[in-house]
Amino acid sequence: MNWLKTFTAATSMLVASLSFAEVGPWELEAQDEDKDISVFTRTVEGSPLKEFKGVTHIKADVSAFVALLRDADVATDWMHNVIDFKVMTRPSETENVVYTVNKTPWPVTNRDAYIRSVMTANETGAVTSSIVAVPEFKETDDDYIRMPELKGSWVFTPQSEGMVEVVYQVHANPGGSLPDWLVNTIVVETPMNTLSNLQEIVVNEKYQGKTFAFIEEAIMPKVMAAEKASEPQIIAGE
Repeated sequence: MNWLKTFTAATSMLVASLSFAEVGPWELEAQDEDKDISVFTRTVEGSPLKEFKGVTHIKADVSAFVALLRDADVATDWMHNVIDFKVMTRPSETENVVYTVNKTPWPVTNRDAYIRSVMTANETGAVTSSIVAVPEFKETDDDYIRMPELKGSWVFTPQSEGMVEVVYQVHANPGGSLPDWLVNTIVVETPMNTLSNLQEIVVNEKYQGKTFAFIEEAIMPKVMAAEKASEPQIIAGE
């Protein structure tokens, strides 16, 4: 597992360096009221590509979203402009490294990336999948331009009445040069179309009724505290 320690350290340094970049305020860039999807963007110092954040609400269990993210076979069906998606290694239930190829309009060269993702859960049952590029995972392919930087996350937060708030946030350095019109299109179309596709696919029956140990372990302290609070209190002298 030495490679894992190396990449963990390297990606942690990358995330830290990107986090120190000056960012502007979030601005509403696009909205689909019928589908309840909002897309926000903000500028990142020194980057030609804005950071995006897509937000929607879907009636489903959080575990269904986890099951979908783990289903690599359908990734190209709902992730916007992703034309290749392969799991390279999965060292645990909550961590993997994937290889992706993102399609760009001709004559712009397609981009590829190796991306490490780590899932965590908290005591409320919310799940975060943090993603970061690991460009040195394998040698570059002459057919593509390697994306040197990418960081982001999926956050699935349980709401009332069985709803889940979904927040999809990413900032990337696409490598090479991109025309301004394409840069502006990417940060809107990617979250808008991805979340629209997500709404349709996550309700598939095969993703329902799943359980994951890392979620159960995270909420266990809260469950135990609730059970303890409901126990009859023994009064001294009874």
